[in-house]
Amino acid sequence: MSTTPDRVPEPTRDEGGHALQLSRGFSSLFWGMPTLAVAHAVALTGLWPTRWMMGWLLCAYLPVLLGLWRLRIVGDWTPHWRRRTGQALVLALATLYLAPFLVWWSVWPLQGYFAIHAAGHYVAMVVFLASLNRLVGEVGRGWGDGAMRREAKAGIAMVVGMSTCSVAALLWMFHRAGVLEAGSATVLAQWSRLAGEARTLFLLPYAMTAYVMWRAKEGGFRRTGGGT
Repeated sequence: MSTTPDRVPEPTRDEGGHALQLSRGFSSLFWGMPTLAVAHAVALTGLWPTRWMMGWLLCAYLPVLLGLWRLRIVGDWTPHWRRRTGQALVLALATLYLAPFLVWWSVWPLQGYFAIHAAGHYVAMVVFLASLNRLVGEVGRGWGDGAMRREAKAGIAMVVGMSTCSVAALLWMFHRAGVLEAGSATVLAQWSRLAGEARTLFLLPYAMTAYVMWRAKEGGFRRTGGGT
């Protein structure tokens, strides 16, 4: 009888380097969510010097871009991985390009040009957050984790739902108050005077996305090195 111990099986793709790289990427994205939320909250107040708000908002994208780069270099991990990460990266760059308009609009709220681009930034950010949740859904598909895929779908629904409901509620309030009928200048003036509590509604999608990023990060750590 041979006394040679059984050979330890090699780690699978999900339990090795890919899982570690994915976990690092989602960890950066997880920390990027509160960073972006705080930066956007500061920008919406319009109380800080413009250069400080601009610098903070742009620097807040660094952990997000780092996380997407880490996910991108994983390669063709799943059939749709390259496309999903590419879409998320393009959307991140689009929101980064539009981010200065959010600061300029908070300082000069009655400028329609700034307001339109700030609204475009908000729409692009909602689509970007939904794309991050889709990335987690793709990871759940690659790992065969049905619970993670369901949480990713719930994350998309929450991001889109909360964003739509926030805008719809404010528009309904303006309509009841007769603001919408008064013209765009009045709408912008009323929008700029929203209380801080009302503006925080636009930051809620970050919270759900941060949870989904944390879920993917922890899933990767558990699969690194055979789940040890």
